[in-house]
This record gives sequence, structure tokens and C-alpha cells, in this order.
Amino acid sequence: MDGRPFNLQPPAAKPRGPQNIAEFWARARSQPGGIQAMVAARRSKAAAAEKNDGQYDVEMTGSNEAGEPTETEAEESAETQDINAVRAELLQQTQAALATSNWALDFLSLLVSREMPTQATSTLSPETRATVGLGTLGATMLVAPTALAQSRETENRMTAIGQRYLSLEKCISMAQPAQSRLENQIQAEEKYWFEVSTVKEAGFKVARMSQEPQTMCVSFGFLNAAPEFKNSGIAPLRRADDGSVKLELGTRGGGSQRTRVSILDNGKVVGQSSLTNPLPENATLVDRVKDARNTIFAQELWHEINREARTLGGRNVRMSRSSVTYAVSPTRTISIQLVSLEEENAGTSSSRPDDHFAESLSLALSLQLSHAHKLNERRRAERNVIQTSPPVYPLLTPIVSWFEHEKNIGEFVRHFLAYSKVLRSAGLPASVLLREPPVRTPPGAGAAADADDIGPVLYSPPAVEFDVDITPQSRLRMMLKPQADGPRFAIWCLPSPQPGGSNPLQSSFPPNPEEYLDANDAVWYLNGAVPRALTAYSMSILEGLKSSPGANEESFAKWSTRSDEKGLVDDTGTFGLGFDFTFKEAGPQLMVTGTFVEAGEKVNKQWSWSLDGQTDTTPLDDVVRQVLSSCPSS
Repeated sequence: MDGRPFNLQPPAAKPRGPQNIAEFWARARSQPGGIQAMVAARRSKAAAAEKNDGQYDVEMTGSNEAGEPTETEAEESAETQDINAVRAELLQQTQAALATSNWALDFLSLLVSREMPTQATSTLSPETRATVGLGTLGATMLVAPTALAQSRETENRMTAIGQRYLSLEKCISMAQPAQSRLENQIQAEEKYWFEVSTVKEAGFKVARMSQEPQTMCVSFGFLNAAPEFKNSGIAPLRRADDGSVKLELGTRGGGSQRTRVSILDNGKVVGQSSLTNPLPENATLVDRVKDARNTIFAQELWHEINREARTLGGRNVRMSRSSVTYAVSPTRTISIQLVSLEEENAGTSSSRPDDHFAESLSLALSLQLSHAHKLNERRRAERNVIQTSPPVYPLLTPIVSWFEHEKNIGEFVRHFLAYSKVLRSAGLPASVLLREPPVRTPPGAGAAADADDIGPVLYSPPAVEFDVDITPQSRLRMMLKPQADGPRFAIWCLPSPQPGGSNPLQSSFPPNPEEYLDANDAVWYLNGAVPRALTAYSMSILEGLKSSPGANEESFAKWSTRSDEKGLVDDTGTFGLGFDFTFKEAGPQLMVTGTFVEAGEKVNKQWSWSLDGQTDTTPLDDVVRQVLSSCPSS
């Protein structure tokens, strides 16, 4: 079977000797007696060889007395013979192949030397060239064409041309469907890239997706948005079969959504912000990207409003599953919702009286979120700042502060008008002047105003000042300053308008140099300032009585200020004049008590001025003059 020319069986394994020292050592140790027996055998072999003077090539001792070689020596001898034989055979075949290739190369070079001698010279061996020479070998036609074959040459040529035409027609018929498909693909690609280019020209960033480099995507979100919405601002632009672009909005693409602000009066909607109409089915890609941008902005705004509403429970802000409400007054409420344009009938909403007010609040919320994005960008750009989660954006807080500020202004105006009316009914020249600075116009008004310029105007409404004149000398200025956590009140005394005069309240009842944190504290100070101002006013009336023509200064009692500085008392402590200013449910009330002599008898009498209709008609100046002039001097 080994003599067959194509033997598919694997060759028999040949004996293999040790390949290295370690393998030889392992084999020697595995033999009976170990390495010591092998060394002893080698020594005895060498001694026998010397004794016989080389007559025997090999001699074994011990158990191998027959003179046969050991297993190790046989393997080594066989392996050496096999390697030499293979090497000799390999060299012989290599030389034969080299000689055959050289003969073939020389033959082909001589064959082409007649037509292309230059190319043949580069491959022809020098020995062959010197022996045979160039152009000595060529090939000619062995069999000449017959007359019949020459007569059919034209027919065969026309047949070949016809076959070529038929093959071309077949190729054309097969290429036409491919051409139509290719044209459709080209048109679809042109339509796709045209829409993508319009999106890029509109200002949106278009790039390839990192996970899918073969797909384009558009970025319409905001880099400084909350982490929950940052990844939602990227959508793949996949091509449909007709070349249109499919905008995949992901998990947050549940239709077009907007925030809507409603004004309710006793549960009835009296104002509502407008909503845009939903996009038609044939809307352009740019419009769809803009709608997705507005939707994600509205979703983030609603998310931030809910975050902030949890911290404003003490300021009449309430949350429900579908809305956030703020009670401006017991009857008036502001409601904020996230609605879907597909579910709302935005185009048929009728106008309401407070629609402009709701629209202003909706615009203010959007501007404040943009301002918060600016602040977040600045915070991220600062060096050596620990990057933490963004804080709660103050979106509702400025609006709540605005309404509280307006409410405080209205309450103070009502209080001061009531004070002024009561004092005027007593004949005093009291007045209240309200000064409210104009709203700061941001730079670039009339052009596209930046959120950095509009933000401070929205977050800090202007402070309001009240100039309260109790008497011509006693004048106060009260400032109402709105803050994010509540209003602040500052009070200080104004100088007397008379040259060289002084404000008596500066010494008798000075206001707190620090700000008042509660409106009741400011009202308490005003209630205490009015009696002390009237006490100083009574002293000025007394000085006028003493300096009047024909008056005897010695006939007037010696008056001084009471210990509580709310009236006058004579030096005997018997007669006096007291002032009290209180605020009741019906309004403020000014009360004057006097102890004096009338018709030779000591009399205690009380006068009061209020807004409830039970007001004395006697002016306060006459009451003071009557009491001060009727008391006998000591």
C-alpha cells in the first residue's frame, strides 16, 4: 500500500531520539539501573574497545551479551540516518527544480527573443546566450487555414458580432432595473441630505452618532440643562424609503407639550396663556426639530417648577399630580400645567380679560429658566469648583415675591391712607407720599434682550418708599424692600423742613437702625411714633401760646413730657394731656385724654377720631390749647 502513487494514509511514526539534555536525562533515569548502569556500560564498552584494539565497533556488557546495540543507541543511529537521507533527498529535488525552472526560462526567453529581444535579454542566462544566441528559436503556424475556412471567415466574424450584440442587449435588459433602483436611491439620498442641510442651516448642530457612524443625528437640546434632559436633546435622523427623514425622539418624544399658565377667580378661568397649534403631518424637518426643542424645554420647565414647588409650601404654593397652584388671594389662584398640544384645542380658545397677564407669567417662567441655564454655564466654567448636581432653580420664587411685594404695597397704602385720614380728621396736616422707582430697562431694549439683563429685573422688583408726615416736624420714611424669602422694612427719620429745626422722633422714639423682618413690627413703630410726635407738636403749641400777644407766660403751668413720652403733665402731676394711637378692626383710632380745670372744677375728658363715624368735630389744636391754657400755674 505504501507503493501507491496517491497514498492518503498518514506515514508511520519513526523512532524519535532525545531532543535535548533534559529529555536524555529523563530517558536515562527511566532505564533499569538508572544513569549509573548506563555510565558503567559505557565504561565497559570503552575498555573492551581498547583491549580489542578496535576490532569490534560495539560491545555491550551485562544482560546484552549478544552484541546487539541498546534501544537508545538504535534510536540515535536510526534518527541520524533518517535526517541525512531526508536532507540529501531535499537537496536533490531542489537542484532538479532549479535546473528545470532555468531551462524553462531560457526556452521562453529564446522563444520571444525574435520578437522582443530587449525583454528576452533581461531573463536569458549568459551561458545560453553565448551558446545559442538571440533569435535562433521561433514559433510558426504549423497548419495553414484551408480555402473553406478562409471563405467562412466573414460569416464567422458576423456571427461573433451578432453574439456580442445579443450579449449587450441582455446586459442592458438586466441593467435597466438596477438603473431604476439606483435612480430611486439617488433621489432618496438627495431628498434626505437636502432636509439635513436645511436643519444645519437653521442653526442646529448635525453630526454622526458615536454608536452608529452611518447614521446622522441632530442636537436640539441645551448643554446646561438638567442631567435628566441633557441626553434627550439628541435625536437620530434616519432615512425612510422615500428619502424623508424620520426624527426619533426616544422615550420623551410623546407628542408636542407646552406649559400653560391659567388665572382662576373663584374657580373660574379668567386668563390663560396661548398655545401653538400642533404640527401638521406634512411639516418640514426644521419645524419638527424646533417643536422637539420647545417640547423638551417645556418638560424641563415643568420638572424644575415641581422641584421648586416642594420648597414653597409655606408661601401658598401647592402641588397636585397635574398642576402647581399658587394662591394669590383667597379668591384668586395661578395654576401651571404641562399640556399636550394634540389633546388641547389651541386654535378655538376665546379671549379672556386676564390672558395678557397669564401670557406675561408664562414668558417670565421661560426667561427665568434660560437665565438659570446661563448661571449653570458660568458655574461649570469656573475653575476649582466641585461639580455637583445643579441646585433648585428659583423660577416660582421671583413670581411669588412679586405678588407678595404688590400685596404688601397695597396693604401699606391702605394703612397709611387710613392713618392720614384719621389725622386729617383731627385737623393735623398729615400726608403720605408713595415713591416707586421705574422698572430698570435692560441694556439693548428694543433689540433681542439677553437673559442676563432680563434676569435681575425679574428677580429683584424695585423697592418702594413711603414718606409719612405726621406733623410738620415729625416726618418718617419707610422703605419696603422685597427679598426672595420675604419683604424687609427699613424706617428712618427725615429732617425737619424748617431751617435749623429737628425731628423730635429722632430723640424721643428713634427707629431701629436694622431692618424689620415683619410688617407688624413696622406698624407697631408707626403706632408708637404718632403719640410722641403729637407730644412734641403740643409743646410747640404751648410755646405759641406763651409767645402770643397779650399772653402772660407766668399764668401757664409748667408742662413737661411724661415718662412714656406720650403726653404732657404739669409740675404738680395733677393735670395732664395724653395721646394714644391704636389700630382696631374698624381702622386706626386717635384718642386724646385731658385733665384740666373747666368752670372752676377739675375735669377729665376724652376725645377720639376714627373712621367709624363717631369722630369729634373739635380740631386737635383746639383741644390742646384748651387743656394747656385752662390749667392753673403753681
